[in-house]
Amino acid sequence: IVAAGGEVEAAERHLFGRRTLAEAPGVSHGRLRELGFTDLELEAIERALALVEDFGPAFAPPVLDAGFIGDVLGLTPDEGALLPRLCFTAEEIEAATAYVFGRPDLSDWDQAPPSLTALLATPGADLEAALRQTIEPFSDAPDARPRLLDWRSDAMQISRAIADGARDDRRAVALRRAEAPLSFRLTLPEVEAPRRAEGPPQAAPQTVERVVEKVVERDRTRRRLPDRRKGYIQKASVGGHKVYIHTGEYEDGELGEIFIDMHKEGAAFRSMMNNFAIAISIGLQYGVPLDEFVDAFVFTRFEPSGRVTGNDSIRSATSILDYVFRELGVSYLDRRELAQVTPEAANLDGMDGAPTDAPQPVPAARFISKGFARGAAPDNLIVAPFGRKEPSPRTTPQAQAGPCPECGDLMLSDRNGTPVCGACGAAPKVQG
Repeated sequence: IVAAGGEVEAAERHLFGRRTLAEAPGVSHGRLRELGFTDLELEAIERALALVEDFGPAFAPPVLDAGFIGDVLGLTPDEGALLPRLCFTAEEIEAATAYVFGRPDLSDWDQAPPSLTALLATPGADLEAALRQTIEPFSDAPDARPRLLDWRSDAMQISRAIADGARDDRRAVALRRAEAPLSFRLTLPEVEAPRRAEGPPQAAPQTVERVVEKVVERDRTRRRLPDRRKGYIQKASVGGHKVYIHTGEYEDGELGEIFIDMHKEGAAFRSMMNNFAIAISIGLQYGVPLDEFVDAFVFTRFEPSGRVTGNDSIRSATSILDYVFRELGVSYLDRRELAQVTPEAANLDGMDGAPTDAPQPVPAARFISKGFARGAAPDNLIVAPFGRKEPSPRTTPQAQAGPCPECGDLMLSDRNGTPVCGACGAAPKVQG
């Protein structure tokens, strides 16, 4: 270009653009100021033009504030390109795009030296076809370079291009349609909705009341137990291993913590059970329902397991965790299906089922901790037996010899001629 007497800077501006709207044709600072743009918006657009490749991102949030687009320009930011909606024509946008972002080649460079005009010009379709036809016999493979067609080419023009390649003995023809300009907008005519035939007048719809349920999310905060709390201690033996369950309760009687102590067990196993109890206690204090823990850990199976002694409701368990959560489910959730002994058979109300002439009162010290009350409970406080049920004959199923093949517990009993396990409910003869 320099040897031909041209300016390299002018060629660079033609190819890469000026990256500014100052003195741009079509879309200029003056036109934008008339529409309501201020220096603040123009400076933001100028900074964005150095980083983008078209006007779309430069005239959209976050470069332009959404409030400015809605309040000043009266447009919605997410309804498409902004410049066509500001009454700029496609020719004006195309000229401004070439001025700001440049052109793909120097074929239309108006400042090109005369000696370079033919060199920089884009060859026409006829010249390109002649060139491809000339080099086709000297190539082992067909020329697969695509021929660029105008973006407005229709099916007839594409068929003509394929026919020209066949006439020139071309072994392959590759066609590619050019991309549409950025300012192109496809405008479709509005289709009127078909009119419905007017029928008889319909009655006004009745308003149906709806009950709307609003879910109120509560912050998961830890509910602390009082420093001096009540509860109970249950001692039992599971498969010959002693287990102590300590519970701590809130003022309303809800379970808030548990501790599990094992007698004559290894340090690792005892530590594991203690930390497991702490984890369950933290879950209870954060609002996890006790039902979830009971359903999760009941019927877990590992050693030690087997017969339970020392508990008036539970007679066998498949593991330590099965026993612990059976005890908690029976005591705090009244889930009697987890117990193997009914309250009437276990005499949980402290009253004998046999008929007596004078029922004996029960001392309150049996149910109230004197230490927890700090001696405030008087010695003459008793619980009068009232509402005693009529005695009913107790039925004790006849024990069968041998362990249950399902759970290994010695709780097989004869029920209507069929041995049934009182621990897991299995019927071995029926299953076998």
